[in-house]
Amino acid sequence: MSIKLKIALRYIFPKRNFNFISIITIVAIIGIAIGVAALIVVMSIFNGTRMTIEDAILDIDPAVRIISNATPYFVPDQSFIEQLEKLADVRKVLPILQTKAVIVNNSNIEVIELISNNKNLLDKKLFVFEANDNDYHNYNNVVLGIALTDRLKVIIFDTMQIISMTSLKNSLNSLRLPTGMDVVATGIIHTGIKNYDLTNCYADYDIVRQIAGRIPEGSITQIDVFASNNNEKTTSKLSAVIEKILPQEYKMQTWIDLNKDFYSIMQMERVAVFCVMSLILLIAIFNVFASLAMTVMEKKQEIALLKALGAENSMLTQIYIIAGVLIGLIGTIIGLIIGLGFVLGQTNFGWFKLNAPAAIVSALPMELNHLEVIIVCIFSLFLSVIAAYFPAKAATKEIKLCNEY
Repeated sequence: MSIKLKIALRYIFPKRNFNFISIITIVAIIGIAIGVAALIVVMSIFNGTRMTIEDAILDIDPAVRIISNATPYFVPDQSFIEQLEKLADVRKVLPILQTKAVIVNNSNIEVIELISNNKNLLDKKLFVFEANDNDYHNYNNVVLGIALTDRLKVIIFDTMQIISMTSLKNSLNSLRLPTGMDVVATGIIHTGIKNYDLTNCYADYDIVRQIAGRIPEGSITQIDVFASNNNEKTTSKLSAVIEKILPQEYKMQTWIDLNKDFYSIMQMERVAVFCVMSLILLIAIFNVFASLAMTVMEKKQEIALLKALGAENSMLTQIYIIAGVLIGLIGTIIGLIIGLGFVLGQTNFGWFKLNAPAAIVSALPMELNHLEVIIVCIFSLFLSVIAAYFPAKAATKEIKLCNEY
């Protein structure tokens, strides 16, 4: 162990006199530990929440959506769809017809997104209830989001009316009641995404086409490409491959493009929370500064003695820099252990449960990002070095005074 490190340790943890400076040093270490642990835990909660919501979104939204450049409705090129189905990382390719409509149940009225329900579109795990198709194949069946059923006061097997926007507009112009199509609620889904559960309604292609108006047979609004894995790396790779083979008459939207508002809000929240939680670290770092500054004032005689023994100015300055780094390092390591232990414990054992009926996960979601952990630790150590710099400069002034003496 070098002499500079030994002296720095003695300054931080004196063997005999446990004084007020020692208390401030311990408080600084505890503060840094709490700040580092809090940052790791909070960032992990954000990561876990984001991944949970992304999984829920990708259960409904495709990794890549392909639409026409020219018109809202188009007849897809079947050879292009077959080409998409042969790509690696593609789970399914679904031509979808989607239109806005109004759904009415007694006096309850809601605007909906009416989506053609290909049998492969909705995963079974999303269904709260699903009727047997054999029992209701003669009806115009629809599947509703759980929040939409609540708004409409609908229970399963209730009959409602779907009215097209064109019919609604014509009725206003002619001052007549709009005519709609009778449909039966034979399924309820719960995606966990409020907007989808509140607005999405799924029906057979023929029903959606009739509501959409006079469009050619086989027309769709989009080609949805679902990836084999719901993660950003796979979807980014898939979108890059599709972009190379995409015909000029089509344009592509990734699932991130489809949820820009969600991502911008999440990013703003992450930055805001990181800044707020960093205040804990800044307060702790101020204690590092106070502790070392008081040490410089208290150790005037020791500084003069070291100088008399032949210590160079740079050596004495480095002692205080090392002391600050040691305080930051000890606090960071403790905080790292606490933060990692909490995150791993919650991930593996689910200590904090979510008992809300609408929760899409049973426990508070957490996801550890190793790069973010490294950034937090480096940030903590960097602030510790900055806090130690000014007391080190003050020690240099003491050295000059000793030289003049």
